[in-house]
Amino acid sequence: MLGRDKKAGGSAPQQDYRNHTLIAPSATVKGDIEFTGGLHVQGTVEGNISVGKEGGRLIIGETGVVKGQIEVPQVVVNGRVEGDVRATENLELAEKASVEGNVYYLMIEMVMGARVNGKLVRLDDERRNLPAPDKKKAAANEEKVAAADNS
Repeated sequence: MLGRDKKAGGSAPQQDYRNHTLIAPSATVKGDIEFTGGLHVQGTVEGNISVGKEGGRLIIGETGVVKGQIEVPQVVVNGRVEGDVRATENLELAEKASVEGNVYYLMIEMVMGARVNGKLVRLDDERRNLPAPDKKKAAANEEKVAAADNS
């Protein structure tokens, strides 16, 4: 990797690693963070995390803990979040992810083992306020299904 020419072709987009920030496992940051580029949290953040106008990607590693709200377009969680997560592009919940709060997403990938204790809300243009199911109709449908099973 060190000697590789950056102009060499490849289907994967080149990343600018000069604009990445790491919060080490032994570090604790108290206060809100606004960043652009990449932010990799292995330690603890006690505050809200948001992204600047240029966008960015947040990765919360296995040892990472965020106690606050997250509002970042691209989020990968493999640690613990205590607060709401708003991923306006895509959200990946890895095997050891634990979210205590509501999750707002456009696209989501959730691996077996990930936990969410809150609501999953899809961000889309059309909000649907569906009426509650009618109990009488639901009971009638159950009776029809039961009658069909008995015949």
